[in-house]
Amino acid sequence: MQSQILQRYPDANLRVYVVWLPVMPLDARFDVADLLVDRRTIHYWDNDQRVSQALADAYGSPGQLVWDAFFVFGPDARWNDGPPHPLETGGPV
Repeated sequence: MQSQILQRYPDANLRVYVVWLPVMPLDARFDVADLLVDRRTIHYWDNDQRVSQALADAYGSPGQLVWDAFFVFGPDARWNDGPPHPLETGGPV
């Protein structure tokens, strides 16, 4: 993300929302400031894995976790009752 998109397109009108969540036994909240450094990036910590579960439920994997993945949404996308339909998805990140 940092080198492939943010650095390559520094003037692109976009927002990057990074949701960190504990998945592996040693995962813990840590300083993420050095991982994605760009004024268009906002970091969130989802300790309860709610975002991950909502994405899994919405996109066909109920009861699973979504992690190490990306979702691209259009400029009009809004998360109301659930996540909007993505333009693109993929992983691992």
